[in-house]
Amino acid sequence: MARFRVIRLKKIMTIILIIFVVVTLAAIWPTDYYIEAPGIAKELGPLVTVEDGHQDRIKGKFRLTAVSLEPASVLEYYYVSLTKPKGLALTPLKQQLPSGVDPKEYFEMMKEVMKESQLKAKAVALKQAGYDPKITGEGAKIVQVLEKSNAKGKLKKGDIITKIDGEPVELLTEVVSKIRDREVGDWVEVVVKRGEETKEYKIKTKEIEESPGKPSLGVLISSYKRSYEFPVDIEIDSGDIGGPSAGMMFTLEILNHLTEEDLTHGKDVAGTGTIALDGKVGEISGVSQKVLAAEKEGVDIFLAPKNNYQRAKETATQLKVVSVENIEDAINFLNSLE
Repeated sequence: MARFRVIRLKKIMTIILIIFVVVTLAAIWPTDYYIEAPGIAKELGPLVTVEDGHQDRIKGKFRLTAVSLEPASVLEYYYVSLTKPKGLALTPLKQQLPSGVDPKEYFEMMKEVMKESQLKAKAVALKQAGYDPKITGEGAKIVQVLEKSNAKGKLKKGDIITKIDGEPVELLTEVVSKIRDREVGDWVEVVVKRGEETKEYKIKTKEIEESPGKPSLGVLISSYKRSYEFPVDIEIDSGDIGGPSAGMMFTLEILNHLTEEDLTHGKDVAGTGTIALDGKVGEISGVSQKVLAAEKEGVDIFLAPKNNYQRAKETATQLKVVSVENIEDAINFLNSLE
């Protein structure tokens, strides 16, 4: 009888050990996914400096919001997949880093995107304040043609995109905007400069794994020979925050330094959205996580791009969500707070 108990105890201990090993491996074994979680709702005042600005009379706050991205282990992957906890979502690694792309080259390109986003924020704010800022370029340089792109065999690394559908483009963001206005499967006329030659191609947009649901040419690009002239010196210290999604909020913060009236009216205002030179506010990813990050900081109002509004509103429980299509929408709403 005692021997039977010993054997049974050994079996139980073996099972426990196996379970422990499996759970431990699942907790550390990586997957091809990231977990999106609420990140930060960072106050912009300390990050922006405007020559002869009026920041001393600002009573409220503007905040950018960001998503936290962490590699998901096998255990975390199944936890999020099965329980679907509020504020957590899985995103494939290939959406963060396109397949076949050198990571160093890609992240350098993303720094360039962030820099251009800040330049556009400065330009739009200056224009709203009555100045005449200028940002120019000579097109968008192709950094890489993605493996599954319909442009493969046509466009080449080093080509300079100068026109989309007959309309001149000066900056990478103009190319992205024109392509995103099309549908997946549309044919697009692309004119490029290749050395001393000018080439014209018709390329069918497609949905690529890196940008599900969005039309794409399947190329990585950067602005070519970009230059700018601003009548006022504006500095932005964004630290290690990357990407273009804080464009609208940087625009509002800069504008608040340029004008005598306080746009915040004493409110704590967070938000997200890209900014175009014409003031259009573009959609972003991770809006639910950004709303939750704002709520954690006790924010009063969240400004969301029109295409992200419904998801943001469904997520919010402690703040007011406002839909904005362009920078004028945001300004008009803020002025209504008087």
